[in-house]
Amino acid sequence: MKYLKLAVFANVEGFLTYSYSGEEKGITGCRVSVPLGKKTATGVVISCMDRPDIPAEKVKEINRVLDIYPVLTAEMIKLGLWVSSYYLCAPGIVFSTMLAPLYRVASDGILKLTGAVGKFDGAAGEIINYLKAKPGGWAKLKDVNRHLKVRGLKSAIAALAKAGVIAISEKEKTKGIKNKREKPASMPEEAAADIVLNAEQAGAVMQISGAISEGKHKTFLLFGATGSGKTEVYIRTVKKALSAGLDCIVLVPEIFLTPQTVSRFSSVFRENVAIYHSGLKPSERMHEWERIKNGGAHVVVGTRSAVFAPLKKLGLIIVDEEFDTSYKQENDPRYSARDTAVYRASINSAVAVVGSATPSVESFYNAQSGKYTMLRLHDRVMGRPMPNIHVVDLKTDLNKSRDLFFSDEFIRQMREAVEAGEQAILFINRRGYSGYNYCPECGHIEKCVNCDIPLVYHSHTGSLKCHYCGFEKKTVLICPACGKPVFYKGAGTQRVEDVVSKFFPDKKIERVDIDTMDDRERYLDVYTRLKNREIDILVGTQMVAKGFDFPGVTFVGVVAIDAVLNLPDFRSEERVFQLLMQVAGRAGRGDKPGRVVIQTFNPENPAIADVKAYRTEEFLTAQLKLRKEAGYPPFKKMVQVIIQDVSFETAVDNAMRALETVKQAVKISKIRSIDILGPSEAPLSRLRNKYRQSIILRSTERQALNIIAAELKKLGRFMDISVTVDPVNTL
Repeated sequence: MKYLKLAVFANVEGFLTYSYSGEEKGITGCRVSVPLGKKTATGVVISCMDRPDIPAEKVKEINRVLDIYPVLTAEMIKLGLWVSSYYLCAPGIVFSTMLAPLYRVASDGILKLTGAVGKFDGAAGEIINYLKAKPGGWAKLKDVNRHLKVRGLKSAIAALAKAGVIAISEKEKTKGIKNKREKPASMPEEAAADIVLNAEQAGAVMQISGAISEGKHKTFLLFGATGSGKTEVYIRTVKKALSAGLDCIVLVPEIFLTPQTVSRFSSVFRENVAIYHSGLKPSERMHEWERIKNGGAHVVVGTRSAVFAPLKKLGLIIVDEEFDTSYKQENDPRYSARDTAVYRASINSAVAVVGSATPSVESFYNAQSGKYTMLRLHDRVMGRPMPNIHVVDLKTDLNKSRDLFFSDEFIRQMREAVEAGEQAILFINRRGYSGYNYCPECGHIEKCVNCDIPLVYHSHTGSLKCHYCGFEKKTVLICPACGKPVFYKGAGTQRVEDVVSKFFPDKKIERVDIDTMDDRERYLDVYTRLKNREIDILVGTQMVAKGFDFPGVTFVGVVAIDAVLNLPDFRSEERVFQLLMQVAGRAGRGDKPGRVVIQTFNPENPAIADVKAYRTEEFLTAQLKLRKEAGYPPFKKMVQVIIQDVSFETAVDNAMRALETVKQAVKISKIRSIDILGPSEAPLSRLRNKYRQSIILRSTERQALNIIAAELKKLGRFMDISVTVDPVNTL
């Protein structure tokens, strides 16, 4: 008899111990089916023991082993344990995320008539009649609950079971893809270009390649201007790793960027490239996971979850556009793929490269302090000039008479570009048609019934939508408060698309946002048509701001950015700077020079003024000074706690209870270095029908925060509470 320490795929803190009487060896890292309460669950074996670490009479035996060979190596188990510890998440949730493509077992509750029944009325009678109508007299408990809309159903089931009229049992089932495999659609490969590196590129490749050859962990910040050839540096260093018999991971922030990146890497490495992200169909994701695991591909290109790709000899991890908030998962496990990549590289004695034209303040600080090695690419390849940036002050230059939200300068420069047969990208950080609605008579605003957020008008459906919870209602034309007409102001991607089509009726215009990019085929279609010059003007949200490299794009217009600048978050200026610099960098990457027009009501703000002058290092240095004075990362570690409830009063009460827990933990553990901000209403004070209270904890000591956060996590039994380590925003 052996005893297994398991991470069960459930929100269970810590590990559970089970017994195992089978003869298979090497069971560590395998998935197993186990009883969990009255149900069946999946777990993964973390370690084996000769003796139980709990009383033997409390130990249950596993049901069965699901894998012939381990699905987790010792390295991946170590990585998962670190993610669980650092981000304060149940280990089973972490390992479930790491093994997301694989099927798991669960159980269905089954109700079955046991024989003769008497006469029952009400809910009990409804249950019996429902089961009698089913072949064999049985049905799944969830189907009974779904189809019988009667009061007292739960108590009626219990009474019938107690009377021996029905039997309640559990039946094991499989969740997810078990047998089907499907190869993802192949990418259109680009012809591998014979590129000659400039001096800065060659120097970066030499340093990274040298670190790979040494076989020692090192992290580089590749800080290169947009169009400076960072991707070619990535490709050359991947070649170096592969020649040394090592595997590589290349992370990109958006699914929309994977076609271009996969195309570039596939042109060089052919069938050695695997694509891995959540946009794949389950059968495709399973196909790629197995191909990676079995050594069929040694270069993995993907989004956040690709950091867990099951490679065996990892030598290089690249995180492109490392600043992007998409690398931070918003629900458990709330990990940062960038920081997880750096840690994974460290435990493999591998090299990590985090790259961007606009590094995060934290990564810039790590390079300044010597934790990372900075590699600079100052100039664009082939001596191409950076695009000229023109900032329009909307306080004086808005074309208000026609209410078209484009300045004359914006339209003039855009017209010059597209009429010359060049391509244009228009960026606006809001989808939909109209950004906000209001009644000019009484000030009434149509808000989401579940969130404290104004609804956004979408013209193609004629509806008002909430972009947080998905609530939708018909467009309101008459104010329900005073009976006067409702005005719709502001612009979203739909409205920009409509207005642009009036200015340029003969041009091919495409919109890119979450509403239009509903599947991977749409991504590929737009990418291909833009590449083939079949799209003249691309209108989009953040999806178009990063990574695109299309030589035909010479004009980039930023319609509105002030809404992001005014967010109540300490990273708002950094985020605006990054967005503007990135989207501006899409212009002028070919033979013709680029031009950029940014419209704003705040031209004097450093996030905009420094973009205009290309003062990236100066901006980051100033941000570091502000962060140090205010006590924000990277100078202090931070944890945000969100307490929410459908009742405002309960949310406030629970927040005060959480505050007392913090104070008790500080007192008991004798913690001195701690800042406690709140509780107070979160900036987004109500979402998905729940009121939100926020507590922010800051300290120079990570251990102090972990002690407090661990105590707060225990409150999850009594309230809706979430704990986010290193939050990317505090909204």
